[in-house]
Amino acid sequence: MNLLSDDVISLLADLVRIPSVCGEEGRVAQFIAKWFMKNGLPVEMLEVKPGRPNVLSRVKGAQEGPRLMLNGHVDTVAPGTGWKHDPFGAEIENGRMYGRGTVDMKSGLAAMLSAVVECKEEGLPKRGEVIVAAVVDEESIDWGSYALVQRGITTGVNLAMISEATDLNVVTAHRGRTVLDVVVHGKAAHSMWPEHGVSAIRDAAILINSLPRLSSPTHPRMGHSTVNVLKIEGGQEDVMLVPDHCRIVIDRCLVPGHDSKDALEDLDNLIQQLGINATASFIVRETPFCEPFEIPEDNDYVKLVVEASTKALGTAPRIEYHEGPCDSCILVNPGNVPTLEFGPSGGRLHESDEFVDLESVKKTAAVYKEVIRTLLS
Repeated sequence: MNLLSDDVISLLADLVRIPSVCGEEGRVAQFIAKWFMKNGLPVEMLEVKPGRPNVLSRVKGAQEGPRLMLNGHVDTVAPGTGWKHDPFGAEIENGRMYGRGTVDMKSGLAAMLSAVVECKEEGLPKRGEVIVAAVVDEESIDWGSYALVQRGITTGVNLAMISEATDLNVVTAHRGRTVLDVVVHGKAAHSMWPEHGVSAIRDAAILINSLPRLSSPTHPRMGHSTVNVLKIEGGQEDVMLVPDHCRIVIDRCLVPGHDSKDALEDLDNLIQQLGINATASFIVRETPFCEPFEIPEDNDYVKLVVEASTKALGTAPRIEYHEGPCDSCILVNPGNVPTLEFGPSGGRLHESDEFVDLESVKKTAAVYKEVIRTLLS
């Protein structure tokens, strides 16, 4: 097996054959670093967590100009069960490649890498800079892309693009996500005399049944903000005791115009209306939650990417929206970088027999080449 392949499909196959489940990205990162060096590109290894580096390549033009970041995550979810194809076999059948990470998102990453190398052979970029970032941890809490923000690598970047699968359309907006931690406080008492206490579990049930009253703003394309209870815990099994506390974990997916602060305020107001003794806060995590965003269709970079895509594909892409959060939300919000997505077609992501359409991978690479030509010539 050639581990330093030249064409985009062979490169994709090599990436798929290297397992890189989230948390175990080191081996595929080393492969990408070698691939950059083999193709004459500069390489930086940015250690995010022990054994989990981002791989960067910064290619500068001779003149000043815009800075473009191409961002793709190298991690995948676990293969799971139920496969008819080898999850790490990169098997090709009827124009599709099957395997874990084919569509989410090693195909898009391969397209970006190939586009940069082919543009380098054409003497591009002539101005400005293209930064390729192969990042870890997107499937968890976005450590890789957040590290780019923390370490100043996104500073001064004019446009970022992420190659998540978009069915060859341009994605300009995302729903966001936040997770809220609610502790309901009661009063302990003997179970024989529950009237002497206040059951935190009973009050938690009242709150849960009232969650449909939370504000759920609607977006014309992305529907409405959602609410889902992820976890409930409280009480004891063997002790005759009215429970004095109960914890609820609430997940909210938020449309643009309705952010995490709004979600917490909504929940606080509901708790007050119900007269329940409870405290709500954000779940503590090491990276920011993904706030929603929307980039206007008349934004200059949106128009540039649409025009470049039209030229490369021969037909105009649609402007679309994604309902799930991803690294785009990190680059746009704490990173303050306008971020668009463009990627191939496929299916069954996070399921058995995940696949990508190979012709769409080639087209994705062509679009990224045209974006680089248009922006950095």
